[in-house]
Amino acid sequence: MNKQTIKGRILLHLLLGSSLFLGCTGAAAAEEAVAAADEQAIEAQATDMQEFSLEEYVVTASRMPTKISETATNITVIDQAMIKQKNIKSVAEALIDAGVEVYYEGGSVGDTGGIILNGDSRIIVLVNGRKINVEQRLEQNSLGYNLGMLPSVDNIEKIEVVRGAASTMYGSSAVGGVINIITRKGAEQETTAYSEFGSWNSRNYGITTGGSTGEDGKTTYMVTAGRWSQDYYEYKDHQTGDIVKMPNSKFERNNASIRIDNDLGKDRNLTFYYDHVDEKAGTPIAKPGTMQYDEYGNPYDMHDAAAFRKINQDNVALAYRWKQGENITNNFQIYRNNYRMDWHMPSYSSISRYRDKEDGIEWNQSRPLGKNNTIVSGFDWKMAEVDDRSNPYPENKLRTLGIYVEDHWKFTPKWTLTGGFRYDDANKYDSENTVRFSLNKEISDRSNAFLSWGQFFRGPNAITLFRPYDPLYLPNPNLKPETGDTFTLGYNTVLAGGTKIQASVFKTDVENAFEWTYPNDPITGKVTSYMDNIAEQHKRGLDLRINHPLSDAWDLVLGYSYLRVKQDRKDGLGEQYDITNSNPNYYQLGFNYHQDAWNVNIMGRGATGRDTTRGMWSADGLGNPIIVPENAFSSKRYWVLDISASYQVNEDIKAYAKVFNLTNRAYETTYLWNTVGSQPMASRQFVIGVEARL
Repeated sequence: MNKQTIKGRILLHLLLGSSLFLGCTGAAAAEEAVAAADEQAIEAQATDMQEFSLEEYVVTASRMPTKISETATNITVIDQAMIKQKNIKSVAEALIDAGVEVYYEGGSVGDTGGIILNGDSRIIVLVNGRKINVEQRLEQNSLGYNLGMLPSVDNIEKIEVVRGAASTMYGSSAVGGVINIITRKGAEQETTAYSEFGSWNSRNYGITTGGSTGEDGKTTYMVTAGRWSQDYYEYKDHQTGDIVKMPNSKFERNNASIRIDNDLGKDRNLTFYYDHVDEKAGTPIAKPGTMQYDEYGNPYDMHDAAAFRKINQDNVALAYRWKQGENITNNFQIYRNNYRMDWHMPSYSSISRYRDKEDGIEWNQSRPLGKNNTIVSGFDWKMAEVDDRSNPYPENKLRTLGIYVEDHWKFTPKWTLTGGFRYDDANKYDSENTVRFSLNKEISDRSNAFLSWGQFFRGPNAITLFRPYDPLYLPNPNLKPETGDTFTLGYNTVLAGGTKIQASVFKTDVENAFEWTYPNDPITGKVTSYMDNIAEQHKRGLDLRINHPLSDAWDLVLGYSYLRVKQDRKDGLGEQYDITNSNPNYYQLGFNYHQDAWNVNIMGRGATGRDTTRGMWSADGLGNPIIVPENAFSSKRYWVLDISASYQVNEDIKAYAKVFNLTNRAYETTYLWNTVGSQPMASRQFVIGVEARL
């Protein structure tokens, strides 16, 4: 088959998919039902990270159940079995254990933070296929998600981590990839509870119950509830070596969720899902003694001993899945995400009351065009209504609409070609088109290789576009979306001895990247700031993950990732390294022991090549951009050791203990403005707990 014929077939399949979508009658929706219903069919094949299998099915990369061996992307799967085995109690902990980079804006796992995929924190986070990224400010995070918003792990069936550009399927912000948290479906009647205690008066309690109702058992339910609180945390000062208590670092967080599934018969399923999170926490902003400068050049301590935040989140969704004939699957979902945060900073006489209410409708359909062809098409619509009650926005509604189609063509028994197109329209910024192509080769039953290229974009969020006049932060209604593309080459294999290897290299280029600029305020003449399109970014990296069974009882885990980031601000200085890159070389080495009633997990992780010498961008007293010869991190490298162990006392009771940062290392995972070591990670922490089946 010549190139022209192949190109013609690709175009034909995309056009056919578009016509099928546009001519379809019936309702529309998205992926919650895909994940909710299809996980049932593939449940027996789902395994944890240590049992990675190319025969395992995933739904996130293509919005339909697809074997990993036929998916042209780097995918990590974390399931409930692994979560229970390692006594994991937060999504962040699960991701770190699986080799995903996680950073915190504060030093404790109770603080807000983000996730890095393919060297980028601009990712989409889904719960059952429903995007939970909001358009408002989340603490210092402008990415629309933070770790504190994510569901309790007791409610999670599995987490699918997909690296690489995914805007064709999911729209704005899918630059580094997508994380899809798939919640548990009730089955047999079972109730479990846990209670754990730790350093700094940490208390964590949770209960989960699930089952079915009615004689036919066609209605199932899963309910979870939990509470986590901590009085403070301690850190090791990188200058003195002393263990120091972080003032104003207390937090209290409550969560609850309910999922109800109803089998309506004839391949029809209805799912209701609700989750709630509320939190009250101190907001120290930075450790005491972290100095910053005001618009007059006067120094002041950034630490705020009285600041605090209150967060309340309520999300509800209703999803319906049905089949047309034997092979056409439809998924429809409606949802409302409701997020509220009150952020008080008494030391600065400041209060902000952010509100974000999002109503959405999603639909997708998978339809075979023949024995070796499947078209996935759909749309997603969202209306976000945002505000700051203490300083209302002049405009407060941001509407987005995306229409997409993707063709999966298995043109030989071992080769799969995928082509996708998406059109995104918004009422407040330019529309965008994104395209994706990938080629996957099943080398054998135990190996596959892939090549993919995809475009992406990230639209401005509401706070950047709409915020009212503020002497420190100005809106920019002319901000354009960030755009770019990602190229990825990868390989997965399971060797004869059971060794699993996942490897990929990537290249990402970004145009119109968002960067803070520091002009003089046109009204007051003082230094202020706003977000602008002033940078190009170029990222190069690789990811390597190896799981090797040493014996029937011991497993070895090895991980390495490399990331180089350069950016050009079009200021005549050319490309400069991004000094905020906290993990240029990231390493992971772990041992897992599982024998009889014992499970022991030892995980070391660290980074080298961090910036401590280059200058950073700042502004002088007149608002002119300057480079300050300042360190970015307190050390070029760090190494951290975490250990957990559990013992199954009997069939119903398990006891466990964990220690984080055993070696008491001083380090940071994030960089704040032109400060060094201002957001230190927690020092050594101990946790003990008991889990019981009631």
